[in-house]
Amino acid sequence: MISDAVPAVAGVRELESSAETRSPRQLSGRVLTDGKQFAVGGERFRFHGVTYGTFKPRHEDGCRFPTCAQIEADFRAMQEVGFTVVRTYTSPPDEMLQLARESGLRLLSDVFYPDWRYLLGASGREQREIGRKARAVVRAEARRLAGEESVLALSLGTEIPADVIRWVGTRRVAGMIRNLAEAVWEEDPERLVTYANYPTAEYLPLEFLDFLTFNVFLERQDDFRRYLTRLHHLAGDRPVVLGEIGLDAGTTPDGELRQARSLNWQLGTALERGIAGTCIFAWTDEWWVGDSPVKGWHFGLTQADRSPRAALPMAQRWNGATVAELNPHWPALSVVICAYNAADTLDECLDHVEALDYPDLEIIVVDDGSTDDTAAIGRRHNRVRLVEIEHAGLSVARNEGFRVAREGLIAYLDSDAYPSPEWPYYLVLGMDGSMVGGVGGPNVPPQDDPTGAQRVARAPGGPVHVLVADDRAEHVPGCNMAFWKLVLDEVGGFDPIYTAAGDDVDLCWRITDRGWELGFHPAALVWHHSRSGTRTYLRQQRGYGRAEALVEARHPHRFTAAGTARWRGRIYNSFAPSLSRERVYRGLYGAASYQSVYQGRGDGMALLRQVGVPLAALLLPTGLLGLASPLLAVPALLAFAFLFALFLAEVLRVQPPRHAESVLTFRCGGALLSVLQPLARTWGRMRNRNVARRSRLGITPLPGPLTRVGRGVVLLPEDRPRQELAAILVDVLRDTGLRVILPSGWEDHDAGLVGSALVRAELVTSSHPPGCVQIRVRRRLRTVRAAIHSALTAAALTRPALAGLLLLVGAIDVGRGVWRTGPVVRQAIGRAAA
Repeated sequence: MISDAVPAVAGVRELESSAETRSPRQLSGRVLTDGKQFAVGGERFRFHGVTYGTFKPRHEDGCRFPTCAQIEADFRAMQEVGFTVVRTYTSPPDEMLQLARESGLRLLSDVFYPDWRYLLGASGREQREIGRKARAVVRAEARRLAGEESVLALSLGTEIPADVIRWVGTRRVAGMIRNLAEAVWEEDPERLVTYANYPTAEYLPLEFLDFLTFNVFLERQDDFRRYLTRLHHLAGDRPVVLGEIGLDAGTTPDGELRQARSLNWQLGTALERGIAGTCIFAWTDEWWVGDSPVKGWHFGLTQADRSPRAALPMAQRWNGATVAELNPHWPALSVVICAYNAADTLDECLDHVEALDYPDLEIIVVDDGSTDDTAAIGRRHNRVRLVEIEHAGLSVARNEGFRVAREGLIAYLDSDAYPSPEWPYYLVLGMDGSMVGGVGGPNVPPQDDPTGAQRVARAPGGPVHVLVADDRAEHVPGCNMAFWKLVLDEVGGFDPIYTAAGDDVDLCWRITDRGWELGFHPAALVWHHSRSGTRTYLRQQRGYGRAEALVEARHPHRFTAAGTARWRGRIYNSFAPSLSRERVYRGLYGAASYQSVYQGRGDGMALLRQVGVPLAALLLPTGLLGLASPLLAVPALLAFAFLFALFLAEVLRVQPPRHAESVLTFRCGGALLSVLQPLARTWGRMRNRNVARRSRLGITPLPGPLTRVGRGVVLLPEDRPRQELAAILVDVLRDTGLRVILPSGWEDHDAGLVGSALVRAELVTSSHPPGCVQIRVRRRLRTVRAAIHSALTAAALTRPALAGLLLLVGAIDVGRGVWRTGPVVRQAIGRAAA
């Protein structure tokens, strides 16, 4: 890992202690965001920053910067040691912009305005006045700097205290920052904007910013590493910049060495975690706040007279490092791309994969019997090893890819996706434990995808990761995942039953069931084209429903009664709207140093969407019964109200791209997809449930012969421990189509059985008499449901026909439940023991 030695840095090439003067860099366009990183002119922009100021106000213009001569000298020195960005806390004067252009530096400029921390009282009028004045200041600064390439971004404030946010209100503070960002874009639509937050106020909802900036001062490397991973999840698909890092050097040589060591692991960890940019606090000890110099703090890389500290060469070494230099011995990596009729996207995918500079990279394209030019495109790429097979489906193609690959790490990439330049390195860095058998990363739509694809990317049901911790996953999507080959061998690879989807979920669960962990690196990003258009999206969701039925047949204990996956972790998708409620831990009296935001797993809301929408759709046609009686139309009216309310909620939650032509049209289109998605998914799942059940893996036979001893009890020979026989019984009963619920360990039965809407049962086994296992099923009414049904029947007594219908439906349901939990169970056990 990352050493704290001084001056040597593990894994990073040694630089001369007295660096040669670097030639000034020429600015070549604006810096733009590129996924989790920055780019300029189509090339990666290395964001190595240092903070500058504030200084004593100048007599001539009041600017809080040194003289032009001193700025020029400082910029030249910064450029020589590899800095590319200078963060300022006040607006740079015109001559500073010119000096930045000449030295090839970019400025991350704060726009200063008096915020609520200077406000006494709680007057709403005064609070609004602060917002108006701030907007005027920001607009004027954005207009002055419009088109200025030396300005990387505008920072719309710094560390509004958590107490102030509690006083004014979280939404009001976030709303003002949004208004400031909109003022910038009205003057300069391409200008990047950010806000310098800090951990005590991490809960501010700032999803509209171009990148996330956080000032983080942690003095333990493990804490620092964990928090950087957390920041990635807060940022979603955007870059993360550390606006301030560093350590006070004090006034002793030991303090300077401690500062240098701390900066070593801070910069190294930031690089390893995929942080897009860092700003070291600060360039010099010369530092003023208000009209007074700050004394007693020694954070500078140089002292007030610009004499260097030991930390400056450390910063220089890391300014020249890339992620490729973190490890001198990267493992062999095979990238497997399975393609079926992928001529439209494969060329783009291979161009990016071949451009990767990973030192030991093998590229394998498995053509799954394509009928278009897929194979020909693969042959055109010199570094590609093409494997052609008869069309057999995605799982077979993936198995063929890992079969022919070398030993080492095998990464899977979809043919309609392409990786970021750092992708393979971060995948390997995500394999950060001896029991980590696989790893994944995020996938996001390319920024230039058409509107239809952007809308689909924000709809539910796409390929997303499920995390049980910030760096550990329960599931990683197939378009961006990697596994050690020995792990794939151990679990037998992918199940060939999955021809188009579901194989990644099945594989991840089988791997974790064997005790392996799945890592996750938030910077191992790939760009993934989403389906464009409502029809193709719904067709995809229908296919996902079929795959879900297949996965449920193999992992029934991981699914709810409604057929939706029961995840242990939380589903992450920075594009799809979340319906789960966020909560903020503020600590006792709001005094927590890290006031963290937590979001519920959203199981309840996901269930509401996946079950509520299909149920509401089934109830809508009953509105025709209102012609006979207005009361009979109530269920249809309630269903319509539910669907309309859900649609409105989705309209409010969909976040359109900044440059969407019509925000309302985009939101409405995205909301429509969110409402239609459960219908397509449920249709695919229900239509294929019987097929999936018939494709279940083989069931171990029960020992025979079976003996019936009366009162529903049967007897089997105990040829193995009772617990093993109970597990086989559960598989046997699942194969009949019964809903089997595994106990948690607190119950007095082996499994729960759902016979019908009103009847449930409990499977009980016992090892007596010696050498035998007795089996019985205890039936019970589902009391709450039975009570509701009885109440509805009683309420309908004034309408005998309706009451009779309810009684008949109840009797049929009870009869069905008794039959399924009695004769059906015994017949299934008898067949398995024959």
